[in-house]
Amino acid sequence: MSMTLRPRWARSRRALAATAGLAAALTVGGVVTASPASAGTHCSSGYHCVFWSTFSSARHSYFNSDSNFTNDTFNSTTYGTAGSGTTVNDNVGYASNSSTGSYYSRYYLDINYGGGMVFCVAPGGDADAIVGGSASSLSLTTSNPGGCWDD
Repeated sequence: MSMTLRPRWARSRRALAATAGLAAALTVGGVVTASPASAGTHCSSGYHCVFWSTFSSARHSYFNSDSNFTNDTFNSTTYGTAGSGTTVNDNVGYASNSSTGSYYSRYYLDINYGGGMVFCVAPGGDADAIVGGSASSLSLTTSNPGGCWDD
């Protein structure tokens, strides 16, 4: 069996190159995979929030999709009491998206995601003065449906 000995400096260069390559890959990987949280107005991190009339009125927060707003009420009065206890269904005046997973908030006219999408809020975005307040369900998606507030 024949063994080739290399000078010490050659082995050190290879080790240095491998270490530098690994460090560069980790740095690039960290930058590419990092996803900043997006903060909407008066909405806790990770949540999708709806407000009764303005951002200074009662709020309801969603962490996941909800196919039926008829059993939800504006129950948080941290930023205002107007509308507190009112059913969320067809009473959404403002909306905010504080997604931590880059989710778009898609609001539908009817329960069970029926009647078509009436508006959408991009991650970190806000929708204000929603005409008619007609929203009855919420679907979260990572794909941009287009036409979202703060797109």
